[in-house]
Amino acid sequence: MKRGVVLLSLLLLATSCEKNSYSTFSTKYRVLFSCETTVSPYNQLSTPGRFLSVRKTEGKLIITDSDGNKYDETLSDYKNRSFMMGLGGLILGTPTFNNDNMSIWAYDLGCPECDAPTTRLKFDLTGKATCSKCGGEWNLNADGSPISGDGVQRRPLYRYPTSLSNGVLTVSN
Repeated sequence: MKRGVVLLSLLLLATSCEKNSYSTFSTKYRVLFSCETTVSPYNQLSTPGRFLSVRKTEGKLIITDSDGNKYDETLSDYKNRSFMMGLGGLILGTPTFNNDNMSIWAYDLGCPECDAPTTRLKFDLTGKATCSKCGGEWNLNADGSPISGDGVQRRPLYRYPTSLSNGVLTVSN
């Protein structure tokens, strides 16, 4: 009997202490953002593999698409006070993998390894996000999982819950 309890305990310990086990939406940063996906540039979000970055600065949003095109959106006083953008801003898009219902996902624009609001990721048309400071790379099309970097990559991108209703995307946690 004791032997069975010991074996069961060891089995539970081995499976519960898995290295690199992160919850899908585990982040300490607050997000509250919404946009209409029927207007430009947010209408790009319905295309699989397309991503936009959104960050808030001095009363406006700066939106950058995968091609590097930039758009400015002036915020109302209410939105300027209420929008919370996580660590460094948001990356919004429709990943091509592990996304059967073609939903729009939201990642943090801040590097999860550097964990600093000024260290933002850059991404390209292939869906690869990179950090110029630590050299980390992540796949936006595959759950924000790490691709490479100096040493062992420890964490996927921070991800936030999204909902889409009547063309309005809401990102909040």
